[in-house]
Amino acid sequence: MDKQYDECEEYAAVISALPDMVFVLTESGRYAAIFGGENSDLYHDGSSLKGLTLSNVLPEEKANWFKDRIKETLDANCIKIFEYSLSANDVETVEAKSGPPGELRFEGRVSPLKSLRYGERAVVWVARNITLRHQIEQQLIYQSEVDDLSKTLNRRKFFEHLYDAFYTFKRYHENYCFLMLDIDNFKRINDSYGHSLGDEAIRKVAEICKLKIRKTDVIGRLGGDEFGIILKHTAEISPVAFAERLIEAVSCTLLHKELSDTHVSISIGLSHFKESDEGMEEIYHRADLALYDAKRRGKNRVSAKLN
Repeated sequence: MDKQYDECEEYAAVISALPDMVFVLTESGRYAAIFGGENSDLYHDGSSLKGLTLSNVLPEEKANWFKDRIKETLDANCIKIFEYSLSANDVETVEAKSGPPGELRFEGRVSPLKSLRYGERAVVWVARNITLRHQIEQQLIYQSEVDDLSKTLNRRKFFEHLYDAFYTFKRYHENYCFLMLDIDNFKRINDSYGHSLGDEAIRKVAEICKLKIRKTDVIGRLGGDEFGIILKHTAEISPVAFAERLIEAVSCTLLHKELSDTHVSISIGLSHFKESDEGMEEIYHRADLALYDAKRRGKNRVSAKLN
């Protein structure tokens, strides 16, 4: 009996010395035991959680997420790995000052236990703080997808969205159109005032477009002074009217307050997705032709190519 007690005490001491936090959680979400996580630069003091349940201390949605992962692990009867975000402010009874500030990112390695806890099946949940790694990963993703000058999607990522929109249009018959726009007289801006003002024109146009589009719309820089917008529309939302509002908003922009002739304008070519389209190339080609038509007819306007 003493030997068994000594072994349990030894195991508890070893687990407590681990750099990561270790929780024993029952199927219903009760904290049966808590070990480790002594580094306050990475973890908060979770000792107050013992005996409480996930539903006692977490918002309902988060508590249900953790309980679903526990059940998933128990049903699979093998180790499962999950990533999730959590802050001290999400957890009742945990003192925010006992650990790092803000939302943290964790990797949870969850293993089923053979014995019961509180008469229930249970898991060991090892929580590792991966916030720094996650931030680096997110930054790398951002850099690979976003154009540095305009802060819109780069050409590669934009075309991924364009192909996704075409697939959705073909499969679910939702209405989409593609707007191709560029800055009028952009070469004159660069030649007359330098590339720094040309860059400012690209930034300003991008900012205005991002303010005008909805969350369901997508904007990207196609190259140079050219942008693309994927617009999902309904009977209440006219793509032509949207394009006209965009043109009007941009035409009020002055690149340099002391240079009255540095007003910016844009031209837009608009192409609806059509059932007869076999690929994105046809939609892109129509928008390109429409943009050329808008330029030919005097710029600062929208042209829609139907065929």
